[in-house]
Amino acid sequence: MTPETRTNFFVLTGASGSGKSSIIAALGARGYLCVEEIGRQVVRDEVAAGSDATPWQNREKFMGRVLARSVEAFGAITERASPVFFDRSIPECIGSALVAGVAPAEHRLRATREYRYNRTVFVTSPWPEIYEVDAERRHSFQEGVEYHRAELMAYRACGYELLAVPRAPVEARVEFILERVRAGASGTSGVGLLP
Repeated sequence: MTPETRTNFFVLTGASGSGKSSIIAALGARGYLCVEEIGRQVVRDEVAAGSDATPWQNREKFMGRVLARSVEAFGAITERASPVFFDRSIPECIGSALVAGVAPAEHRLRATREYRYNRTVFVTSPWPEIYEVDAERRHSFQEGVEYHRAELMAYRACGYELLAVPRAPVEARVEFILERVRAGASGTSGVGLLP
């Protein structure tokens, strides 16, 4: 399959509990098309169905479900001009393998090559002061940090540039992201790029 690149698809990733969902909600309130974190959707559905495809029971099965839905979400959006914001994306489906120290499955690697987002990925860093566990986020802060590192490794391995979103009130973070989107995102002259 020929890779499909959607330069108007912008990804927001980062540590669990670092404010991503609040930023996505604020972007949605401004009228931008946003895709909620698919992992949370999968957790809700699998728990309701009595399935073990959750991160705390069977992480590999869970990530398989997340990958399938992430590919569906990518293909379902027909918008080709206005920015679309994703709370996490396909490359994170190889992060769990990196945490486990094993090679990611070929079909997951293939998906990262076939479905491409804007090269710039916005990253929220771990923020212990606002971190909370809930029904869908049961891991500790430290476990979240470990997965965060693996996810960043996955994005780098897939050829994305990581741009740090500063810790600030939600609206200031939204403005930071929108300014970079308006500037073309990849044309950031390296400012704020994570090494």
